[in-house]
Amino acid sequence: MDEKQIIEAVKEAKEKSKKRGFNQSLEIGINLKDVKLEGADKINTSIKLPNGRGRDIEVGVFAEGDLNMKAKKYSKHVLNKEEIEEYAKDRRKMKKFAGECYGLIAQPDLMSIIGKKWGIILGPRNKMPQIMPPNKDVKEYIKDLKNTVRVKSKKNPTIHVPVGTEDMEDQKLAENIQAVYTGIERTIPVEKIANIYCKTTMGPAVKIKW
Repeated sequence: MDEKQIIEAVKEAKEKSKKRGFNQSLEIGINLKDVKLEGADKINTSIKLPNGRGRDIEVGVFAEGDLNMKAKKYSKHVLNKEEIEEYAKDRRKMKKFAGECYGLIAQPDLMSIIGKKWGIILGPRNKMPQIMPPNKDVKEYIKDLKNTVRVKSKKNPTIHVPVGTEDMEDQKLAENIQAVYTGIERTIPVEKIANIYCKTTMGPAVKIKW
């Protein structure tokens, strides 16, 4: 994709969007063609945005000991093993916890109990935790996850992906869009991408020339 064309589309999307009482997200819509989304063309990947989302999101952490204490510096949603078991007794508490977190991470040795007691809630929501690598700094891991978007195809051949907020610089939004496009291009042949649009939350769609 040509960066100049992306920037022009981003500018146009912002200009055509009426000002609202909140900082709108900017997203892209990717229309696919000639695809079998339940088969070989199914897309389910995660892509890191080089310039972040433009707003903070919450990442939940399941951890014990020192890792638990460190995680609490960077997340409001941190549970130890005892709390994991306690929450498992109340589905409403599990649903609330899962709903308030964009993503979840966990110590490897807690995955068994999470799968057994939380799987019924997290599985259908596609929110089973990512396993925390033992040598990875929890601060950096949470930061990486906050800047990562999920790209998943459903029955509709259009994929919507948030790439930032309207107050971000056009250049940075363009770089995020390019990263998403490159990530999708690795999972599906480019000839199956019909067209790409960008828009703010409440604004009209603007086609990106590519």
